[in-house]
Amino acid sequence: MAKSRDPLAPPPGPSPSRRDSSAIVEAVVAAALAIGDPQTSVNTIAARAGVGVASLYRYFPSKTTIYAEISRRLQRDFLRRLREVLATPGLTVPEAVRACCALAVDVPGVSRDLRRSLNLAVPLSWSEETANAAFSASVAEIVAWLGARLVSPPADLQERVFVAFAAARGLVMMSRLLPDLAPTDDVLVDRMVRGTLAYLDLGAFALTTSAPP
Repeated sequence: MAKSRDPLAPPPGPSPSRRDSSAIVEAVVAAALAIGDPQTSVNTIAARAGVGVASLYRYFPSKTTIYAEISRRLQRDFLRRLREVLATPGLTVPEAVRACCALAVDVPGVSRDLRRSLNLAVPLSWSEETANAAFSASVAEIVAWLGARLVSPPADLQERVFVAFAAARGLVMMSRLLPDLAPTDDVLVDRMVRGTLAYLDLGAFALTTSAPP
């Protein structure tokens, strides 16, 4: 008897080999984002994408695999946007913290309902590899950015950044899972900034007089 497939094992991501097949994948992802309704059907997504259902299923065996691909893209996009924030000239530590918290809360082009579904419907294992790479790199980038701006960085700076980063990501996830209990996004960002600065606890460490080039 053939062994049944582990439902939590990550399915392979779409691997388009030609320009036209890449266009199909991009159209399907764009359509799912544009619709923004996790209850929509695969047929509706295909119609919005302008592709046949059979063509959609060639790259995405289920609607959940479409959302898994969106999750992976959002994780990579978060790292890209974080790097853009940290590359801003003259940014102070509080300004950087606020900008990073804001970009974690506000994801352009993704509806609240869809973000909630990405947390609920997509097994973590399906995007774990991308999440590990993106979030590990994010922590490393923040540690390097802060370390370059402190006269004598604390020995446990990475631990402080990890805890602050994990707490902020957890707040975002819970706010999407329980939207009726969560504060408005503006209030959420304010709370995240306060918590992040408290976890970093850099008040006793002198900042350099000028930011590195």
